[in-house]
Amino acid sequence: MPVYVPIVAGNLGLTMLVPVLPLYLTDSGMSLRLASIVLAALGLGASLGGLPTGALMSRFGERVVLIVAIAVFALSTAALGFTTMALVLAALRLASGAANGALRLSRQTYITRRVAAGVRGRAMSLIGGSFRISLFVGPAIGGALVDLVGYTATFAIAGALTATGMLPPLLVRDHLPLLDGVDTTKRIGILRAVVTHRRLLAVAGFVPMLVVTVREGRLVIIPLIGATLGLSSTAVGALVTVGTAADLLLFPVAGWIMDRYGRLAAMVPAFGLIALGLVVLGLANGTPLAVAAGAIIGIGNGMSSGTMLTIGSDLAPPDAPGQFLAGMATLQDSGRVIGPLLVGAVGAALGLGAAAFALAAVLFVAIAWLILVVGETGQSSLAINAKRSL
Repeated sequence: MPVYVPIVAGNLGLTMLVPVLPLYLTDSGMSLRLASIVLAALGLGASLGGLPTGALMSRFGERVVLIVAIAVFALSTAALGFTTMALVLAALRLASGAANGALRLSRQTYITRRVAAGVRGRAMSLIGGSFRISLFVGPAIGGALVDLVGYTATFAIAGALTATGMLPPLLVRDHLPLLDGVDTTKRIGILRAVVTHRRLLAVAGFVPMLVVTVREGRLVIIPLIGATLGLSSTAVGALVTVGTAADLLLFPVAGWIMDRYGRLAAMVPAFGLIALGLVVLGLANGTPLAVAAGAIIGIGNGMSSGTMLTIGSDLAPPDAPGQFLAGMATLQDSGRVIGPLLVGAVGAALGLGAAAFALAAVLFVAIAWLILVVGETGQSSLAINAKRSL
């Protein structure tokens, strides 16, 4: 309850605004460029908030950071409906991004310190799966609420729903013991932890950055290619839904494969499928190929649920797991900014098909790095220690 309820509540509050906030911004008379800056502030806040979150967790603990993060997330979401000033809206989304990242990071650190490696893949895949479930139902709920009660009330409801995530950590006593070797009495500063483990952080954090770059980029390019093929708005929505449905159905498989056969056994095929789907999308000249591409990408993304969280947890050093994961989150969330920019730059210069190929190439680089440099992280304690010696 203290792990998954806050995540589900926060993700629902976040995904409800996927169709709502862009409409709110444009209906208030904001230009497309200014609206895009406000929307991008969420990812920027998540990236900038990673290291400060790690520092706060080392000082105050995961539970305090979780409760404060949910409160900030809920308030910054509810406040959106009371202003149309771009600067204030961007600041609120920046705060929401940092708070949402802190929520996720606190739960990832909690699992890292208490869940054995043999079942950690399944624990982490449920975090990824909760976002997929929220992304499937949240936008529909948000869109319906706007029609029923308007923007201001919808933002307030999203904030209130997020706030319910505070109840389990406040009311439910935690009985999960720490794993052997985990010492919470040591308090290592965030900068010292990052400097000490900088090489491992760079090696391991490169893959999540590339993967998130592709994941964010595909959310931009799939609708755009659908539009260039002459599909209606309804058909474009259906194209996205096909991928989301496949994604949703397969997320439990990822954790099972990671725990049963190893991390690479889940990640390499999953990322390979996403890359293949992007190649098909770049070649698509009609609806059938576009739908097939969306389905392939969705299957691959579903099979990769929780993989990046699991890598970080496997490699997190016992003396500073929260600080290390904060560094990983900073690198990972930078991909949320890079992905849309890459699609825009390549698409403007060479066309959307080339942008899809560029995203596939990024993922092939991630796969090669994963196999040749990172290796299997969940194999054994010996393998983990070998990675820490990098």
